[in-house]
Amino acid sequence: MLRLLKDLNSGETMKANVFFSACQHDCSDNCAILSKIDSGKAVSVQGNPDHTFTRGTLCGKVSNYLERVYSKDRILYPMARVGQKGSSSFERVTWEEALNLIRDKFTEAIERDGSESILPYSYLGHQGLLNGLHCGDRFFNKIGAAIGERTFCNSTASKAFSMVAGPTGGLDPESFKHSRLIIIWGMNLLSTSIHHGRIVLDAVKNGAKLVVIDPITTSIAKKADIHLRPRPGTDVVLALSIANFIIQNNLADGEYLENHTLGFPEFSERANNYDTDTASEITGVLKSEIERVGSLISEEKVVAIRTGVALERNANGGDAIRSIAALPALIGAWRYVGGGIFQHPQGTFPINRRKLARPDFAEAGRRAVNLFDLAEALDPDATKPISCLFVYNSNPVITSANQTKLLANLSKHGLFTVVSEVFYTDTCDFADLILPATSQLEQDDLMYSWGHFNLQLNQKAIEPIGEAVSNTELFRRLSQALDLDDDELYQTDAELLINSMDWGHPNMLGVSLEKLSLKGYARLNVGDPDKRTPHLNGNFHTPSGKFEFVSSLSKSGGQMLPAFRQCVIDDTVYDKVDPLPLYAPVKTPPGAFTLLSPKHRNLLNSGYANSKSMQASNSIQKLFINSFDAKNLGIEQGRGLRVFNSVGELSAVAHVTNDIIRGVVAIYHGFWRSHIGGNTVNALVSSSPSRIGKGITVNDTKVWIEPIGSSE
Repeated sequence: MLRLLKDLNSGETMKANVFFSACQHDCSDNCAILSKIDSGKAVSVQGNPDHTFTRGTLCGKVSNYLERVYSKDRILYPMARVGQKGSSSFERVTWEEALNLIRDKFTEAIERDGSESILPYSYLGHQGLLNGLHCGDRFFNKIGAAIGERTFCNSTASKAFSMVAGPTGGLDPESFKHSRLIIIWGMNLLSTSIHHGRIVLDAVKNGAKLVVIDPITTSIAKKADIHLRPRPGTDVVLALSIANFIIQNNLADGEYLENHTLGFPEFSERANNYDTDTASEITGVLKSEIERVGSLISEEKVVAIRTGVALERNANGGDAIRSIAALPALIGAWRYVGGGIFQHPQGTFPINRRKLARPDFAEAGRRAVNLFDLAEALDPDATKPISCLFVYNSNPVITSANQTKLLANLSKHGLFTVVSEVFYTDTCDFADLILPATSQLEQDDLMYSWGHFNLQLNQKAIEPIGEAVSNTELFRRLSQALDLDDDELYQTDAELLINSMDWGHPNMLGVSLEKLSLKGYARLNVGDPDKRTPHLNGNFHTPSGKFEFVSSLSKSGGQMLPAFRQCVIDDTVYDKVDPLPLYAPVKTPPGAFTLLSPKHRNLLNSGYANSKSMQASNSIQKLFINSFDAKNLGIEQGRGLRVFNSVGELSAVAHVTNDIIRGVVAIYHGFWRSHIGGNTVNALVSSSPSRIGKGITVNDTKVWIEPIGSSE
């Protein structure tokens, strides 16, 4: 796109070939990017200064994005395995040979084991509407493949929040500038959402108080007025105790409760089980601290809450979300600009999921596989074996549970595995066929966000390098190879852009592809963040239209929706859920520790572990342990450790610190086995699901630790 733009480096006006880009990664910020092209080559990427949320700033990973685009380590051609699985022995083949191999293997599997023996495995390694979320759904629905349940993130939180408030984004993250009390619960905002972090810190400079609730003293916690450190999995108790304190001291907003909520008496009775003395014993948070936060919430009124994905990663996670979401309703915080709770606003974007996924292509009632439990699904003794595994936009060796068992089952004879990737990942070791994928600069896309209310256009800025193809092109080629006859399988990217959104939806007023092509982004029509009070008068997206302390779906005998399912739009139902938040203790065996697996600032889920600019701080797998616990175990700083449980084991190096509470240890998630020379944290993690949304419960993991070798 030839446009007159201001050079961000020189400040001079210049004629430059600049394209709008948007970060594709699974990150709430979804940064707006300007990609400068010279003679067909990308020469710089810079933040778009016009974007109202990201405001010209990129994180350290994306600011070095050209390092990835032009890396000598990129996969540029189709590669077929010639050695044993895991041997990293591949040879170049043509696209025709690759596609014919897939056709033959898929056809054989369907004839022998049925179409449900083919399993697509993908997640948000790419967040785009064209090349990410639904890009393969039409194809896999057409051939009748198994359904993948994406339970890694937000499955629990979104279902739990929908129980009480419905599919609403709630408080605008840009409205936090008007908040008087900000609570960051289970999230290191300065690491995982740097742009919202800046808004929060600006609010603090203007007088807002900051409360952080996290068992780890994170960078945002160090800036807090109050830092509560509850034991993992007890957040529901902490929230109910704060609620009970407000109720018992007559600090709740009676008018808001009367007119805009449902089930307050029952909720009050449930919360009454957790007075501050009881909660202190369960959570490890001092009674005085609980009461102090309860008083602040009641006094300040304009209270903003943001929760992190860490909250949902335990058996009680959904109940924690329900309990925390109750606090703004309890005090009537929704009356004010900057008051309420922010929840991932995917439902605010009117995505034409049916047109993108075409669930009608396949019969209902197909087999569903929890992708986090891939190890079990690939078990050779399974009643319904998986014959073909097709991996794209993900790295399951790093992201799925029970890593040791998964490696064994990926190695099994007879499993045909295809991996479409930009780089050679740990999963590629077990592939029979590797396909080259494009980077974000080499494809068109439309980007929605789960961290703000802007829709963004990503323009193809350069031609694909080598023989890489976009996901949209990949599935067009696969459809042709299998001789599938539906025209919608062959829609161009331009057609997919048009069909991706309900452009006539009220939220899209003022948003169009034309506007996106001129500006790069457009804010949804959901109100001015300086004036927005989305639930001032209730208007919750629940059956009652009110905030439901007691879920009417559960109370009426209904069942809660399951995890988000790949290829499927109409979710089926699962087990009933208690109409009120419920706490069920997770016991820690004697001598064991609760293991947390937070995100590293320089990593991103299963990506960036291979980034040269990030590897200096990613070369050693550390276990963070409290100094008291380390002393009891005779562990010194830098000591080699064996960390183990019944699921598996790994090696780590001790990092002794008081930034983590007693009884809890942490290992960063996102390392690759190939870079640290052994198992990563998911070797210790089981696939046990949560009560709501079948989400993961990795923060319930219990481990034992023993020193090995000598200290550094």
